[in-house]
Amino acid sequence: MHKFVIPLVMTAALAPSAGLAQQGSTPASGGSPDISKSDMGAHDSATMPSNLDMIRNGIRNNDMDRTAQALREKLGPARPAKASELTAGAMVNDKSGVAMATIVSVASDGVIVATGTGKVKIPAEAFGRNKAGLLLDMSKSDFDKVVAKANASS
Repeated sequence: MHKFVIPLVMTAALAPSAGLAQQGSTPASGGSPDISKSDMGAHDSATMPSNLDMIRNGIRNNDMDRTAQALREKLGPARPAKASELTAGAMVNDKSGVAMATIVSVASDGVIVATGTGKVKIPAEAFGRNKAGLLLDMSKSDFDKVVAKANASS
């Protein structure tokens, strides 16, 4: 009879502790508590931007729009560059008017431009022109990456 009583007592002693471990507010695995049934979310500032945040974003967007518009007015509309405008020694600007390269030579298969870090051949159709002069539709930093990559493989 003692053989049956001891396992029964041990089973009864362990059962409540296992049940209590699952009822805790934090999971046994050490992760975050489950808040899916809480009232957070609908009014949480992490999921719902405040009025102040919306005002700040609106001001920032308006400032960027005004800056872009001023730049467009300063540089004028871009148009495709004519073949006669692609000449050796001509400066090439990025899309915001920053000088980034100089034309070294013009060939039937492309235009070779040089920067302080190297040279690269660009199709003539890629060039545009506005009030600032010849341009490529990319930023100077993006163009520098293209030149570096082209010269690294050579």
